[in-house]
Amino acid sequence: MTPPRHTRPASAGIKSALALHGLTLLLFFAASSMTTPLFPLYQAGWGVSAFQISVIFAAYVGALLLSLLLLGTLSNHFGRRAAIAAALVVQGIAMVMFLVANSGQWLIAARLVQGFAAGIATTAVGAALLDVDQRAGAMISSLAPMVGMAVGALGAGALVQFAPLPLRLVYAVALGISLIQLWRTSRSAETFPDRDGSGWSLRPSVEIPRALRPTFVRMLPLNLAVWGLGAMFLSVLPGAVHEMASARSTAWLSGAAVGAMTLAGAASVLMFRNSSPADARRWAGLTIIIGTALVLAGTALRSPMLVLSGSLPTGVGFGAGFLGVLRSLVSKARAQERAGLVSAFYIASYLPNALLAMAAGYLAQHLGPMQAAQGLGALIVAMACWSLTIRIEPSL
Repeated sequence: MTPPRHTRPASAGIKSALALHGLTLLLFFAASSMTTPLFPLYQAGWGVSAFQISVIFAAYVGALLLSLLLLGTLSNHFGRRAAIAAALVVQGIAMVMFLVANSGQWLIAARLVQGFAAGIATTAVGAALLDVDQRAGAMISSLAPMVGMAVGALGAGALVQFAPLPLRLVYAVALGISLIQLWRTSRSAETFPDRDGSGWSLRPSVEIPRALRPTFVRMLPLNLAVWGLGAMFLSVLPGAVHEMASARSTAWLSGAAVGAMTLAGAASVLMFRNSSPADARRWAGLTIIIGTALVLAGTALRSPMLVLSGSLPTGVGFGAGFLGVLRSLVSKARAQERAGLVSAFYIASYLPNALLAMAAGYLAQHLGPMQAAQGLGALIVAMACWSLTIRIEPSL
């Protein structure tokens, strides 16, 4: 068997490898949020219903979950570089589908393909980052989703408001960046040369090391609160904001709410990067409770500014919770366990994300987006309160 052409980066190339993979991860998360400011335009121009919006959102998450389940350990067998390149190719196809879309059905199909690509990428890129540097890799894996979703939401909102082709340009930009990252990835070093040569199959596989299973279960309430925030801000809150503001202001307000939440999350990751996972989780629970309460007050009072102000503390909780949970899990995992563990982590994150979005979409269709946002927010507060009562042994 011919040995891999590239090997793990030398010390001089570690920063370059972290930057490459961090930017790729950021790109996938930016692509995941850039449709959010466009939802009101799809509703107004294409007649897409509130429930169909939730289906469009959940289609991405469902495909991502299936991809994680079937392809989560792909990079253990074919290498990180090959898996990341494949994900970028599939994402490019999804962007082309968005560019030619003209109905809600097209959007669902494009989001399915996009979610499939994201499932391959999140585990392969996350594992590659940990291969290069475990501590820095965990921080970047926590930081890139926050920054990526902020860039996607704010960038799309700005393009919708000020640029031509509001339903197309953002996807053309994402396609161009995906092609650049594909070229850069093809020229990068393989971070996991000692890959498993025993073969690979499509058999569903979720790999949680036995020693980490109790910790994994105890962190589920906080993880549900964290990713419930994602469902609320990316799925039902744009509809609620649409009821509060003029149609012209809806796109940038929706993007600003997501951007404020995720940028605060990024700042939170930096703030807690040297703290213990337990401290990060504790602050996450507290700030999620405070921020979500402000968002709920904003929906009750029909105040977009109050919703925006609540986005900041919820973002702090989002980032701190993401970092605290991830670092608690990966610190004791061996190299060959990382891809499977990251896959399990994202399954436990995105499954409630999709189910909550679908449930909230159903409520929005029958009761209204305000009531749906309030119901989901109440559940998030309950899960955050529960997480504060659970004691987890330190992992770092």
